[in-house]
Amino acid sequence: MSKNVAVIQNPLAFMVENYMKEKVLTEEYSETKVYEVLKNELPHKIFLTFASDDLCKSFIDKYNKKFFEETISYQLNIELSDPKINPEIMKSEILKEEEKKVPYIFEFPYESEYFLDYLNSPEKPGLLYKNEEAKKKIYKTAAYLIKKMGKNILTGKSILNVSFPVFIFDKRTLHQAFCHEHRLAPYYLTRAAYSPDVLERLKWVTVHLLSFLHLTTTQVKPFNPLIGETFQCRIGNLKLYLEHTVNHPITANFYAIDDDKLYEMFGYQITDASVTPNTCMATRLGLYYIRFIKDNTIFRIRIPDALVRGTTMGDRLFSYENKCLVIDTTNRLCSYIELNPQQKSSGGMLGGFFSGKKSSNFPDYFEGHIVNSKYVQVDENGSNHVLLKGYYSNCKITGEWTNYIKFDDKEYWEIHEDKCLTMYHDEDFMLPSDGSLRTDLQCFTKGKEDASQKEKEKLEVRQRNDRKLRAEWAKKNNKSENMLDNVLDSYEKNVFIIMYERSKYWF
Repeated sequence: MSKNVAVIQNPLAFMVENYMKEKVLTEEYSETKVYEVLKNELPHKIFLTFASDDLCKSFIDKYNKKFFEETISYQLNIELSDPKINPEIMKSEILKEEEKKVPYIFEFPYESEYFLDYLNSPEKPGLLYKNEEAKKKIYKTAAYLIKKMGKNILTGKSILNVSFPVFIFDKRTLHQAFCHEHRLAPYYLTRAAYSPDVLERLKWVTVHLLSFLHLTTTQVKPFNPLIGETFQCRIGNLKLYLEHTVNHPITANFYAIDDDKLYEMFGYQITDASVTPNTCMATRLGLYYIRFIKDNTIFRIRIPDALVRGTTMGDRLFSYENKCLVIDTTNRLCSYIELNPQQKSSGGMLGGFFSGKKSSNFPDYFEGHIVNSKYVQVDENGSNHVLLKGYYSNCKITGEWTNYIKFDDKEYWEIHEDKCLTMYHDEDFMLPSDGSLRTDLQCFTKGKEDASQKEKEKLEVRQRNDRKLRAEWAKKNNKSENMLDNVLDSYEKNVFIIMYERSKYWF
């Protein structure tokens, strides 16, 4: 048996090589070599080759049946590696099995969009969008719509049925974009699941929310799903399921659960937008819950508003505005965070509570507190939440959502720390109602814009006819038009079975 090689048999999702080298293998263990065997891109086994037998033994004695951090309640199984086990063979066997999985391949690296297409400057009220070619396409939209509306007027058709041009669209549906945002979730929600301290768990759920904001900066519009359209995928050890249930406002029910049944996400997301001649504010409402299954602790998430300035003229700027919340409904605690606070008056809600750091001049800056939730007035129709007087701050929150997150000056997240996980097709089977099968989307991803436009208009006509039939049925039977009268109903049941049964009526 090898005397200087140890193996961690049950590593957690966030124990990637960077974590091991920066947080664990320090001081006398700094020369230790790390060999990861990954499954679903997450650590499955970790082999550690130490500089000496004694170091290997001391490491096992120190950490076996324990964990590296006091804030994590988890027992690691660390032992001497069996020389009969070849990690290379183990890795190749897993990779061979995973070759069956089909990734969603997108032309654009969304996780790098901030670095490629934006300039972050204290002189601007938002991130400056510098992709000139993309801006030209976006600005063509107005001329296209005017031309189409004029044609409809001349031919006696309704101007309300004018279809948006596909060239301004993202090569993803709204469902796919939602899942894309969660490609870091397994790291931080696994940490949260194994955090027995209520404050520590709240911090990691807050990291989950703030860390995915930089993945949402795309300027192009995703394809709106059709009623009954579904989407399912795998990200790391997390399976996600979505269904489009309401058209006005655009509503998607979602459910997600990790393989180890540590946590689940569920609820519905309402996507809305308010437009002025030169701005667009995107608001996400609805109910977004995370439940940690072992102790039934439930968190509610409220995402901030995304504001795009310069939609028709001037600098095109992107920023997150107003407030976001992470509410521990079980323990009555809340992370109250204000985005881009320098755009508000100095006498605002949080004015005076924070020292004027240089970083607060940047539009990606945020600041906030962890407080008792009774001091937070939730705005159910937007993100203008209010922090009431008399609160006690359990922790100060600061950071830049394109850079880092701190709690009481201790850094919990850095943007380059963790790699975004790949989004895969669900390995079981794909429902016929899956959005990735849409003919307009398939044409568009292949570069066939004219064909995509025609297919998109066909689907929109079909959707209007479908809406008319549903309205007639609802009136006749005294029922709601929506496919789900209770949008959270699918959480209590087998969500996949429900989606499957309704998908039978897709074609």
